Amino acid sequence: MKNTNLKKMLIAFICLICFFTCYAQTIGEHYYLNSLTIRDGLSQNTVYDILQDKAGFMWFGTKDGLNRYDGLSIRVFRKEGGTLGNNFITTLYEDTKGNIWVGTDAGVYVYSRETESFRPFLVKSSENTVIMHPVTSIIGDK
Repeated sequence: MKNTNLKKMLIAFICLICFFTCYAQTIGEHYYLNSLTIRDGLSQNTVYDILQDKAGFMWFGTKDGLNRYDGLSIRVFRKEGGTLGNNFITTLYEDTKGNIWVGTDAGVYVYSRETESFRPFLVKSSENTVIMHPVTSIIGDK
C-alpha cells in the first residue's frame, strides 16, 4: 500500500514539475521563425553564416553571394557588377563602427554602410603577407 502511494506521489510531483516548466517557457518572449529560400530571393540555399547587424538587417553568407534581408525583400551582393571580390561567403562579423567584415573563399572584404560598397582588407602582416586564402572566422578585439 505504501509503495503504491509513493509511486502516485512521485508521478504527481513529476507532472507538476513538467507543468511549471512548460508554463514558464510560454511566459517569455515569443519568437516567430520564417524560412527563406531561393524562391524568396536568396541567392543560394546553402548558408554558411548569418548575422543581424545593429540596424536590424539580416545578412546571409552563401556560396553564391552575400544576401541582406530587411524583413520584406532580399538584396544580393556579388562580385559581378559590384565591389565584393568573391561570391563564396564563409563568415560575417560586425565591428563597433557598424562595418560588416566579410570572410570569403579568397580573403576578407569590409562593407561600409555609408557608401554601400566593399573594400578588400589588404593590411599586411609582419611577414609582409595579405590574407588571400579562405577565411572561416572573424572576431573582434580591442
